[in-house]
Amino acid sequence: MAPDRHAAGSSPGARRAFPPPLPQTRSWDVIGLGANASDHLISIPHYPKPGEKVRFSSYRAQGGGQAATALVTVARFGYRTRYFGAVGDDRDGEANLAGLRAEGVDVSGVLVRPGALTQRAFILVDRASGERTIIWGRSEGLIPSPEEIDAGAIAQGRLLHTDAQEPRAAARAARAARRAGMPVLVDLEHTRPGIEELLPLVDFLIVDEGFPERATGTRDIERAMAALEERSHGALVVVTRGRRGALARVDGCARDYPAYAIEAVDTTGAGDVFHGAFAVACLDGMDLAGALDFCNAVAAMKCLAEGGRTGIPRDRAAVEAFRRATPHRP
Repeated sequence: MAPDRHAAGSSPGARRAFPPPLPQTRSWDVIGLGANASDHLISIPHYPKPGEKVRFSSYRAQGGGQAATALVTVARFGYRTRYFGAVGDDRDGEANLAGLRAEGVDVSGVLVRPGALTQRAFILVDRASGERTIIWGRSEGLIPSPEEIDAGAIAQGRLLHTDAQEPRAAARAARAARRAGMPVLVDLEHTRPGIEELLPLVDFLIVDEGFPERATGTRDIERAMAALEERSHGALVVVTRGRRGALARVDGCARDYPAYAIEAVDTTGAGDVFHGAFAVACLDGMDLAGALDFCNAVAAMKCLAEGGRTGIPRDRAAVEAFRRATPHRP
């Protein structure tokens, strides 16, 4: 069987190579821009009915957020990471930064907003299925604006990852990355103003299962992925689907990459970890099929423990042992 190759786009100039060419000498391997959060995870036996009281079985507080958790994943595999985002000057903000420092993530460029509420989430985890419900909030004005993006600092990396909390700020960072020869990896959940400005600057677009329909208005996943590929001028489009693994648009069609067969304890942060693992795969120089299987494995391992970061593996040997021992889902 011939190896997967990515050859998307309507013209040769729109194609993205995989693995991507990366700058060799930079201060950081991955620059991250986007969300950090204080996660409060509560494990419950079942979702409560209105007015019902349910006793929780466990409680855990730890750092979270899409971009921040992706960078923790990258750092655990030995790469140098730097995070850009914002926190309030509250206890949760201090804890979030301390948690990232402890993982080896540089946070010297993080903005601290006086009097602001750091993003926090209260996460109800159904003990029976591992699925979660998230209730979250933050102060208005917490997210960095386009004017606060330091293009010179972004250009010190080899790869940029952003969750596009503020798409126009993400677009400014992506333009700086492009000028510096850095590929751009983007995690999108919502269709916010400024997305159309960002999409043409994306090399690798990895989204959840609902985003293609939300962004294009079409329910057919393959047609929606094709539309996103066109709107991004040929980005590699990947859709994560939880227990069903991932879909990637390769050579003009959607190809399936199955998930590993596990009994999930907690799915919190699985998508964020998938993005971090994809960045690791780019840096390691994996081919596309190997990269997406690696991402499925790392995300599955995360789901075997409570918390968005607890189960993230710390070395490749552990991942390879998991891949050898664990079957894929049919």
